Amino acid sequence: LINCLIHFYKRTFYALKMSGMTEEWEEGTTENSTKYFVKIKNFGKKMKTWANSRKICSEPFFVRSSKFELIICPNGVDDDSENYVSVYIQNLSDFEVKINFEIAIESKNVSWKNIQIEGLSDDGTCEQIGDEKFYLHDDLINDSVLDQGTLTVSVEISLAWEELASDVKELKQEVVNLKNMMQTMDTFLTSKFTALESSMKSSLPCPECPICFEEMKPPTRIVQCRSGHLICQQCRDVKEIPSLLHQLQHLQHLGGGGEGGEVCPTARTPGTSRNG
Repeated sequence: LINCLIHFYKRTFYALKMSGMTEEWEEGTTENSTKYFVKIKNFGKKMKTWANSRKICSEPFFVRSSKFELIICPNGVDDDSENYVSVYIQNLSDFEVKINFEIAIESKNVSWKNIQIEGLSDDGTCEQIGDEKFYLHDDLINDSVLDQGTLTVSVEISLAWEELASDVKELKQEVVNLKNMMQTMDTFLTSKFTALESSMKSSLPCPECPICFEEMKPPTRIVQCRSGHLICQQCRDVKEIPSLLHQLQHLQHLGGGGEGGEVCPTARTPGTSRNG
């Protein structure tokens, strides 16, 4: 059984990135995968002289938007793993990923399938997944893995899933902005429609009753005689008033009346003004 442990370290641990100490390159890169190599010089000496937990970090490399780093500890990460080479993969992205990956030194390898790795936290810590007892020093020497003291470590990563938190955040903000814009437009259009409706109401002509000469505005009810003339209902209903009856009789005499002897109160002789 491969001894695979998940370790969560602060990035304040001493990590060495010295110019000329490593050679690094990528091979077989596709949209969702890559194979990254780190060649470390004088590794045999580092196994003997370095304290445990001292580590070498590769340059960051990418698979799509996800950012990774390969960690190699020549003499383990603690007292328990001393005299072993420890190897880890680290997610430097600010979002969570799920990956398949394999770390190898020559023919010796260790792999993980569909492993989920958290991204950088707010306090700068990050999750590392790997094997703290990957290669015993004695086995490494007996296997003749060192090439004149130089060791090459590779990691092959394929991306199963990535949570683009930053993109999601931007999209959510865009949705909020669009909602605000729509609310602003709705308020603007509502005010414009209200103003237009008010303008149309004020600009439309209002008919005038030919009896009382009042504008027949709502809620006044308008009625129509058989000749098509319009009067207000109130004037139609008060024909029993003597003054109006006299006027109606006078108008009947001038207009000749309507069908069935009904009077059209709006009938006038030619040239007669509405006000007299």
